[in-house]
Amino acid sequence: MKPRFALFALLPIALFLLPAGVFWVDRSIAEGEVPRNVSIAGIDVSGLSYDDAMLTIQAYERQLQTTPAVFIVNEHPFRLEPSSVSVEADEVTAVEEAISQRTEGGPISRFWAWLGGFSKPVDVHLPITMDREAIDDQLTIWEDAAIPNPAYEGSVDVVEMEVVVEYPRAGERLDKSSSTEIVVETLSVLPGREARLPVVDHQPEVTDSHVDAAAVRVRRIINANVILTNDDIEYSQTFTADEVARAVYTEISTNPVEVAVLLDEAVVRDLLEPHRSEFELAPVSAEFKATLSSGEVYFIPGRYGTTMNAPAVTEELMRAAEGSKTGPFPVSQGDEPTLTNEEAAAYGPMALVSKFTTDTPGVNRVHNIHLMADTVDEYVVFPGQTFSINEVVGPRTVEKGYLEDCAIINGEVLCEGHAANIGGGVSQFSTTFYNAVFYGCYEDVEHKPHSLYFKKYPEVIEATMGYPSPDVKFRNNSDAPVIIRTRYSDSELTVYFFGNNGGKTCTAEWGERTNPEEYETVYVADEPVDGETPLNPGQEKRVQSGIDGFTQTVTRIITHSDGTKEREKTWSWRYNIQDEKIAVHACMVTGEPVNCPAELPSVVGKSYEAALDQLATAGYTIIRVDEKTDSQSKNGVVLSMDPSGGTFVRPGASVTLKVGVYTAPPTTTVPSTTTTTAAP
Repeated sequence: MKPRFALFALLPIALFLLPAGVFWVDRSIAEGEVPRNVSIAGIDVSGLSYDDAMLTIQAYERQLQTTPAVFIVNEHPFRLEPSSVSVEADEVTAVEEAISQRTEGGPISRFWAWLGGFSKPVDVHLPITMDREAIDDQLTIWEDAAIPNPAYEGSVDVVEMEVVVEYPRAGERLDKSSSTEIVVETLSVLPGREARLPVVDHQPEVTDSHVDAAAVRVRRIINANVILTNDDIEYSQTFTADEVARAVYTEISTNPVEVAVLLDEAVVRDLLEPHRSEFELAPVSAEFKATLSSGEVYFIPGRYGTTMNAPAVTEELMRAAEGSKTGPFPVSQGDEPTLTNEEAAAYGPMALVSKFTTDTPGVNRVHNIHLMADTVDEYVVFPGQTFSINEVVGPRTVEKGYLEDCAIINGEVLCEGHAANIGGGVSQFSTTFYNAVFYGCYEDVEHKPHSLYFKKYPEVIEATMGYPSPDVKFRNNSDAPVIIRTRYSDSELTVYFFGNNGGKTCTAEWGERTNPEEYETVYVADEPVDGETPLNPGQEKRVQSGIDGFTQTVTRIITHSDGTKEREKTWSWRYNIQDEKIAVHACMVTGEPVNCPAELPSVVGKSYEAALDQLATAGYTIIRVDEKTDSQSKNGVVLSMDPSGGTFVRPGASVTLKVGVYTAPPTTTVPSTTTTTAAP
């Protein structure tokens, strides 16, 4: 008996395990599909994948969008295309909800839900949306067409600047609230796409006195031009009475009951649009200024950008139109400026931190220095920023007005004929500028002293310039802006730094010169340019001054506001020598005459024999050229010579002498004449 009893005991378990196994197999196979016996809006989607279910419901949506409906108003049928009211179905939400059916809870709950799927259907709602404003517009059209005695709420219109009123009257109208819901319900399903819309009697709450009051307001609003002004942006706009009339309209209100007089914001926006560039302004940053005469540092307030604010303008236009005909022109706050007034004020008080002056001899170089000073003047370097002269000034070009002047090129001072000569002399500006950096205690990022030492500059605390390098750069390592100012005359340049470096002062401490090297004197062949007289043997001309070389160091000592001193940094620099160059005749370059030309003596006026003797003895080759003369005293005398006397010519050179040759004129015989005188 016990085995049979055990068999019967296991039977219920087997009966449960069998469908459970089928459940797990079924759900594994149907993973990602809509469960059994599930539909959407009555459409069976069970067993479909997500994509297939989407396609099925999208096809149904297209039917909803393309199948017209018929609505009857006062026995007048009206056909409505669903597309005219933007019928759309949310198939994504519906399909996701369908797939999630019978999946809630744990394994046991899902098993029982699965079993229920064989007998209990689930229909998922399909959300349908449509444009209710478009429906309301359509109802108004049907109302006008199908109701012969429509109720009228009254109106106030402006026609050619005349106020025209229509008073309210009782009649019939569509019950729009109920009608709208009927249209929505009808268009949300496919079958039964025909419905009647309710028509009801209506007695307007608006009275003639309401309309008359609105007409009075409209006449007052459009009786004159309106001017709105914004002093902050210096803008004013006049709205003509005709423009105001175009914008005015009335609207019936039931709570409270009135005929509201309004301005159409869209019309006002159209009136503003052509002037948009006049009142929509870019932001303006606060701007720091430093006055050289008084040393005062201040800032010119900036402002935020401005943008159109059509709603606010419409409101102010209405207020002004009903009142004084003038009012404010409101704008919206636009982009924030780079530096706001609050940020500028937060930097606190500022004053002169450092300045440096150098003398500026010359003409072209002074012109170049002034151009660079003008470019840099009033530049502001904010905390943490690095300033570069080359980045601010850019290349020095003829197009920018820079002139040719001297520059150190390959270790020598050259004053013309090289591209680097354009803008020559601006190293004086960079030196003056760098000293303001040095004594202002600001961080030296980049500077390079000249390769040659010029006595007019402090040793090592000076800087050469080129483009794109060498450059002068400094970082504003203070908590306040640095305002750079420049001032110059024909003979002097000063660079000023205004700011607040925390009360620091800086001084310089130079070391002793080391590794001195004296320049040498070098003789070079004279190379005269156009218009210059060549040097003769024995003549000299200095074409380059000599400069000694040496090594020098300088240490910047910072005295802080509390009196403590800091030896911040030591710079070391080697100045090269520049040999003195003396130009001489080419035959004298070695220091001793080598095949030098001699000064040719003048023999003009001497007899040819004497001239020949003198020149031949000196080693010259004589070429005689006879020239007739009518003076017997010039016979055999040297009339001219080529080269002329005083010219330097080399030994053995040919000298052409023109010698006078006199030929006596022929003798003339005069015939004898006998004169006879008769007696009286």
